[in-house]
Amino acid sequence: MSLFAVLLAACSSDPTPPRDLLLGPGDFPGQAVTETGRETGETSQYEPAVQVELSGPDFTLLESLVLFESGHLALTILGEIKRDQTAQGVTAQPVDGFDDNSGVIGDQLHGDEASTLFFVQGRALVRITLTGAGRTEMVWEIARLARDKSGGQ
Repeated sequence: MSLFAVLLAACSSDPTPPRDLLLGPGDFPGQAVTETGRETGETSQYEPAVQVELSGPDFTLLESLVLFESGHLALTILGEIKRDQTAQGVTAQPVDGFDDNSGVIGDQLHGDEASTLFFVQGRALVRITLTGAGRTEMVWEIARLARDKSGGQ
């Protein structure tokens, strides 16, 4: 009987708010990482959209997440991003755990060279933009942290 009550409570609870799916300073134990900005809003189609900026001694990270109604819709949007990137010469390669990604894109963040990666996790489209030395390789490590945090959304 008590197991049924726990399952019923779990099924009726609200889903995790999108802002709780973003990385935070606590996701970088032992590092001096601070949150320098956070925004919550929605897209023009009313999907929840959130963004956080984190700064560490050697990097700046901008993570954005849009939570779509379905994973199919998130994949459709990622497909459009990939088409745009392919036209610019960026080809996405499957990476372990990231079959649905845009490939690493050269970018700018606050005037610094950056690497950007889009990927789909569940029904979330996630964008990671990272500055700092080794950013092209590190962006995958940060993406793994973000993927784990966003879970099955």
